[in-house]
Amino acid sequence: MSSFVQARRFLLIALVLTSAAVVVCEDDPALGEDPVEPDFSDPALSEDPVATGPHSDVEPAWIIPDCPDGKVPVGGSTDLVVALANAGSTMFNVSHIEGKLTTSTGKTVKELPRYEYGQNLGPREQRSFRFPVPIDAEMPLGEYTLVAQAYYSTHKKKEPFVSAVLNEPIELVPPLPDKEAQMMRAIQLGLAALAISLLGLAVTRIFGGGSGASGKPGKKAASKEGSDPKTENEWLAGTLAGTENRGQRKAKKKA
Repeated sequence: MSSFVQARRFLLIALVLTSAAVVVCEDDPALGEDPVEPDFSDPALSEDPVATGPHSDVEPAWIIPDCPDGKVPVGGSTDLVVALANAGSTMFNVSHIEGKLTTSTGKTVKELPRYEYGQNLGPREQRSFRFPVPIDAEMPLGEYTLVAQAYYSTHKKKEPFVSAVLNEPIELVPPLPDKEAQMMRAIQLGLAALAISLLGLAVTRIFGGGSGASGKPGKKAASKEGSDPKTENEWLAGTLAGTENRGQRKAKKKA
């Protein structure tokens, strides 16, 4: 009898423990799902590599042909010409150029539009790239710093590089007049110069003619007042007037 009672207690205890385990599993849904394996992959490995510096074989140079004095007019677009020289044996692909305007303290005041190229730069080769620098007419005038960077990568391995093209001060100046205004201005200046020349010539003729008429007697006036006898005789030689004059002079000498 006692063994039967003990067996019954054992079954009841086992049933209670089993019921408690089922309740715990229902309360915690994570225990009823399949275990998730940890992810040991590095997300940085799946991203594109970022350029951190220049390649030792690439040398940049620059020039602003329209503004060699560093004075850039607002209200238009000025070209920055960038030259990249490849002194090595690696083929590169020039992807784009970025630029911006900053203050003397390094604060960015204007981001310039990114310009795409996608051109190859072969070994021992030099190529030039035009980078437009548009400046709004509302941009405050004064001194700024023009910053530009060229981005390129190796042709096969796609290793990225970036070269600092320039970090130089420039001065924003008022916009230049357009070509039509310049042409009209040149025509106006030419007409004004021509009018001044004609006016001066007219004044010279007027004053020159007046002084000649009052200061130099004409031929008629000279003939009335008298003339040089030798000149007059030569002019009357061979005429009756010349003969009469000679006869009168001889007659006076005999008396």
